[in-house]
Amino acid sequence: MKYILVFVAVTMISFGLFLANYLGAFKGVDISESVQGPFKIVYVEHVGPYHKVNKQLERIEKYMTSQNMTCGRTFGEYLDDPQVVEEARLRSKVGCIITGEPPQLVEGLQVGEIPQRKYVMAVFTGSPGIGPLKVYPRVNDFMVKQNLKQTGAVIEIYEIHSITEKNAMTTTYLFPVQ
Repeated sequence: MKYILVFVAVTMISFGLFLANYLGAFKGVDISESVQGPFKIVYVEHVGPYHKVNKQLERIEKYMTSQNMTCGRTFGEYLDDPQVVEEARLRSKVGCIITGEPPQLVEGLQVGEIPQRKYVMAVFTGSPGIGPLKVYPRVNDFMVKQNLKQTGAVIEIYEIHSITEKNAMTTTYLFPVQ
């Protein structure tokens, strides 16, 4: 019985380490100040939990493909602080960053622009799912050390480099600052 418990414990620890490594928990975060934008966007407004925006992103990517437009970079602009606002009321904009003219839009899709401005930019090659746990605290520490104040919504830009390659995704986090 003792050997079975040891085997189960070792297996669980090994799986936990594998999963943490796969998601990028041991990867670094590159943080800098940068002027970014403007970005022309096609988006939809979303109300609800931030972890449920993926269906909206997939819908927009599918529509853009049907219009013969690429959507190489998707984004989420997260308008509310989930530590303050009830999960069911969280607001966001999600969609594609485009170049050129936008396609004919179906109901619910909008065209807009994320303005050029100064951001604290964090680049992370791990899973965006662990970004709030890994990236946000490091950016907060950076802003405190640099005496910067966040002045707007966080924008996350997702770029998939390859579907077949492991770790072929980059998430760029933009925190607007003064």
